[in-house]
Amino acid sequence: MKLSGHKIETEYTPLVMSGNLVVTGGPVVQFYDGTSYTPNRAGSPATPILITHELSAFDPDGILSEFSFSTLFYENDTLITSSTSGYTLVGSNAVRVGKNIPAGTSVVIKAVSEMLDSRTGKIYTREDSTFLRTILKTESPYQLNLSQRGAIYFDGYRNPNVTTTVTATLKKGQDTITDFTGITFKWLNSEGVDAVENELYADAYSNGNRTLTVDKTYIDHELIRCEAWKGSELLAYDTVTFVRKFNSVRVDVRIPELPIKAGTTSLNCSVLITDMLGNIDVDSAFLVEWIVSEGSSERVVGSEANASIPVSSINLKAANLSIYPDIKRREAFAALTDMQAGEEVLLTDDNDNVLTTETFGN
Repeated sequence: MKLSGHKIETEYTPLVMSGNLVVTGGPVVQFYDGTSYTPNRAGSPATPILITHELSAFDPDGILSEFSFSTLFYENDTLITSSTSGYTLVGSNAVRVGKNIPAGTSVVIKAVSEMLDSRTGKIYTREDSTFLRTILKTESPYQLNLSQRGAIYFDGYRNPNVTTTVTATLKKGQDTITDFTGITFKWLNSEGVDAVENELYADAYSNGNRTLTVDKTYIDHELIRCEAWKGSELLAYDTVTFVRKFNSVRVDVRIPELPIKAGTTSLNCSVLITDMLGNIDVDSAFLVEWIVSEGSSERVVGSEANASIPVSSINLKAANLSIYPDIKRREAFAALTDMQAGEEVLLTDDNDNVLTTETFGN
């Protein structure tokens, strides 16, 4: 006897998608004094701005860990394409604005990003917008430019543990300010608080607070904002974001003594890692541990890119015997924190130095 069946369905928790438009390289507001634009996005030298649709997604069920977005940009609801004058599409989620907005007018820049939920086939959409406008002003406004601005990418395999400086230059119209009487400079993190007091990567100020020294050991995708103030008036600001970049790598494992011959006393194990730029100093860029798998157990028998493993330290009679390197990529150091009275606080030593730990990636 055949009975009616029940349809088998899978129910998933909806994904959580968030995003916002991030403007770097200059302000969204321009000024026009009847002759020139400040900043002049289409001038010489040009100071275009970059509008990026920063997106993130989260799967409460923990099934999906990687998400792919497609982004379209619009000016006043008109699609921006590669042939749209004054705009340059950058990557998959950014547009560079290289044109001036006529004085007394404004435009709406809208970003619409879609993401496909591969579990259900549902498409999630995130829409954010910002205004670009120009104010007619008879007096030239202030303009602050950082010596490194926008998104600054650095090679995480070769120069993560060096310092760099960022210097602010303040202008009024076309004139560079040299008298800073009554003018103060503030360097802020993404949360809007003093960078040196609150971030490991911000070492110190110099040059009348116009220069910030950044330690790349502790920085990765961190936005820094510099503001110039005169009393209670914000004159101008600029931003820079340092991003640690990792190229794709090729790994070559060499153990010339395998298979083991009679009389062999040690295994000389080595790892060679290269990317598009050439050889990488493995031990400075990676943490390497050599693992021996003996039946159902595994243990560390050596470390670093080049290791000599005594054969006597290995149980050669174990089933399914193997040896392999476990390689972890060295990333930015992070501060150690603890929850106290419901708040996250930094852990320090007896001299009030922040305790740090190295972080690793695959």
